Amino acid sequence: MPDSLTTRHISQQAFLLVGTMLVALPVFAQQVTLRGHITDTSNGQPLQGAHVVLENLLRNVQGTISNEAGYYELTQIPPGLYLFQVTYIGYTTHLDTLRLGDPLDLTIDVAMIRSSDALDEVVVTGEKESGAATLKAGLQRIRPRDMRRIPTPGPSGDLAGYLQTLPSVVSMGDRGGQLFIRGGTPSQNLILIDGMLIYQPFHILGFFSAFPEDLVSNVDLYAGGYGARYTGRVSSVIDVTMRGGNTQQFEGSASIGPFLTGVRVEGPVKKGSTSLLGAMRTSLIERTAPSLLGQDLPLTFSDWFVKLQHEKDNARCSAAVMHTYDRGRIDVDRDEVFRWNNTVVGGQCTGFTPGSVTLANANAAFSYAGNAIGAADRPERTAHVWRINLDVNFTYPLNETNIRWGTFLRADNLAYDLREQFQNINEEDGVLLEMGGYVGTELALDDHLDLIPSLALTIPFDHPIGLEPRLRLRWLPWGNPKQELNAAAGIYRQTSIGISDERDAGSVFTAWVSSPFGTEPTRALHALLGWNQQIGPFDVAAEGYYKRLNNLPVPLWSTIARFTTSLAPADGTVWGLDTRLEYQWKTLYAYVGYGYTWTQYTAAQDNFGVWFGDPVQDYHPPHDRRHHVNTVVSWTWRRFAASVRWQFGSGLPYTVPFGFDSLVPLPGLEESLQEAYGTPRILFDRPYEGRLSTYHRLDAAMEYSLALSFAALTLRAGVLNLYDRSNLFYYDVFNIRRVDQLPLTPYLSLRLTTL
Repeated sequence: MPDSLTTRHISQQAFLLVGTMLVALPVFAQQVTLRGHITDTSNGQPLQGAHVVLENLLRNVQGTISNEAGYYELTQIPPGLYLFQVTYIGYTTHLDTLRLGDPLDLTIDVAMIRSSDALDEVVVTGEKESGAATLKAGLQRIRPRDMRRIPTPGPSGDLAGYLQTLPSVVSMGDRGGQLFIRGGTPSQNLILIDGMLIYQPFHILGFFSAFPEDLVSNVDLYAGGYGARYTGRVSSVIDVTMRGGNTQQFEGSASIGPFLTGVRVEGPVKKGSTSLLGAMRTSLIERTAPSLLGQDLPLTFSDWFVKLQHEKDNARCSAAVMHTYDRGRIDVDRDEVFRWNNTVVGGQCTGFTPGSVTLANANAAFSYAGNAIGAADRPERTAHVWRINLDVNFTYPLNETNIRWGTFLRADNLAYDLREQFQNINEEDGVLLEMGGYVGTELALDDHLDLIPSLALTIPFDHPIGLEPRLRLRWLPWGNPKQELNAAAGIYRQTSIGISDERDAGSVFTAWVSSPFGTEPTRALHALLGWNQQIGPFDVAAEGYYKRLNNLPVPLWSTIARFTTSLAPADGTVWGLDTRLEYQWKTLYAYVGYGYTWTQYTAAQDNFGVWFGDPVQDYHPPHDRRHHVNTVVSWTWRRFAASVRWQFGSGLPYTVPFGFDSLVPLPGLEESLQEAYGTPRILFDRPYEGRLSTYHRLDAAMEYSLALSFAALTLRAGVLNLYDRSNLFYYDVFNIRRVDQLPLTPYLSLRLTTL
């Protein structure tokens, strides 16, 4: 801390002591509430995780941390003189003296000033706010700087690229945009953007999503064990908060590269309070692939996002709209064209209710998704889903804890035409209504143990009422956040589920349906236990997890290759270990993560017993990656930045063909045998008994920033699959054919940002 700041701090401490002694008479007044929000003075963006401390030399220190919207609140403060301090890494410490007592409800907003001198300041609690090793009972907080470290073939980092470096996340390949988190399927992931549901935000080219680094404020990823505020999904939660525009000045950027190009503009509508942010991106890889890769890559995607944000007094309101579009052939040798799109429109307000210490958050949103497979003019299968969602959430501080509760109302429209792919579910167009609420609290039993119990109540109109109790726990054995034990457990339900044909790993078509097995929804039980340890510049995290899944809709396998099948209910068991080691010293960052996952489904299939003598089949689904290793190293020096990433994955399951037979039609049997031997058919062994080859790849990138008179120019050069490994994308079991992922791929991207 600079000397001038230290001197000022000492003088203010002395003033507090003298002032407090002058006001020596006992004060039996009502207690005070202090609230406000913390922002960056240069652009008005909220700062999550800023440490706010009130200190009186004759009383205990009180403190809190700003939330994702930058808000903080301290309650039950005895009147008197205080030193008010706000700290945030990379910003100059804010110091002030306050005499609290009149009024009893006081708002103080703080705009923090960036300062390179403050980079080495000590945070009040000593806790990290984000990073790969900040894993706490399934929860990891992700910031834009975390995404920036991952080599991505674009002008900036992206959430999709970062998520694939985590031990708990499995990606099927560089195409398709499918993410499987701790044994769950993509349709079991709850993905929110500013509180609004978005169904499929990951693009058909797997490096990219609708969440680029320069638009994201923060992300909360729950790989399991999430609290009762999140309902309707049984695997994980990806809660994304998009930032607002610059409230102080206009700025923008333009970028171009072989994979995509984009523009961003933002600025104040009313300086200091209202801002507008707009961004648009579109892919170029379909046109550049023949010269860049020496092969066709018929993939196209685009997205655009607009957000209007207004802040006044104790409230912040925003309205946002996002649209994404994806189209392409996952396998260039097949005629199947996949298409999907998302449209999300809505708004939210967060602030303190008038004359109250309660923090309220209200959301209203409309979410739409559609996808299809087949020819452009006549798709074979189509599916559409939309949701209207209204929810209100409250946080009330009580003594040294918070009471959280809320309510929601949802209407889902599900429409699909599967053209007899699944014999017991072909076509539907209906509306599902669901309402409910939740309540939870944070109990600090002592300085070492925190409990967060919560309970969700869901009332679907077409399914039984459900109660979902959940518990999260944090224990500091030695009262120090450098050693921390975390645990979580809970029950989860999902009344609408996405179904796909997992027999074909190259398919990304998903149809959203209500439970196909009557009134029984998909259910899950989660249990997690983990340990976090800080040792100097090293952070270590290890977490074991268990999931029990019931009533999963899965396609039935036949020993004969055929397109049509039926859906059957299955039970799933998932358990695994997630370990991470993270190191950061000045400008050097390194991370190693290892994950072990064991996923098994059990399904009954009557005809299966005819071939193998057992009507019940146990199998490992195609996303059951047993071992997963990721390493990331990044380094910055002045205007240069460099990063490398190496990843390894053990082989994924596939179904092994073991022979052929011939299909001879009964009519004209004698003539058929005289002229031909029938139609050849492939015969398969038990589902997913084989394992594909292992997967590993090295990516590298280097970045250089150059300051021009009117803008900053950033050049990013890199290589995907640096040693040109022939990694298998998937094995086409219907045609007995191998499909590989991208070969060695160099790229150069440019980004111009106004100053």
